[in-house]
Amino acid sequence: IIMDGVNKYAHYDKIWEELSEKLPWHLTPEDKAKRDKIWGSFDVNGNGIISLAEVDKGMRDVVRLPILFNLKPVLMRAFTAAKIKVKSKHAYGDDYVSRPEFRFLLKFLRQYYEYWVAFDRIDTNDDRRVSLAEFKQAKPELEKWGIDMSNPEKLFREADRDGGGMILFIEFCDWAIKKSLDLEDDDDAI
Repeated sequence: IIMDGVNKYAHYDKIWEELSEKLPWHLTPEDKAKRDKIWGSFDVNGNGIISLAEVDKGMRDVVRLPILFNLKPVLMRAFTAAKIKVKSKHAYGDDYVSRPEFRFLLKFLRQYYEYWVAFDRIDTNDDRRVSLAEFKQAKPELEKWGIDMSNPEKLFREADRDGGGMILFIEFCDWAIKKSLDLEDDDDAI
């Protein structure tokens, strides 16, 4: 969307390379070394687990990705998905991200950021909810992202899990994962 001669989403489009560099989630020796260094800065008390607050602080102070630090829904979704990825050996482990889950956290931060960009593009009135009208209006975009939009009303009902008449970000993420949504302009690092 171009507003006043400026692409509304230009700030999102510029970050794909930075995400790839600062979120080392791949199974390469280089990424593992980067992850180990980052982990030590996130887990400052050395207890082997990190809280959402520590992730939040680490994004701001260690990884230094202001756009992700400011997108709390992305941080929360990634944290929630990562903390249950490996069965914990700690008493409170399933409430925290453990060292073996940290790679997944970094991967999910990247993935949920992609979903945030898609969600934000569809949410044209910026109320952090997608109406049926907005969903239908986004048909060309959704088709570019690999979604079969032959029955938008049915897809909207699928995504609107709670039946509230609006798609919330968490609902959109769950739906996007099931539909293998893929932005056409990201770096396809996933």
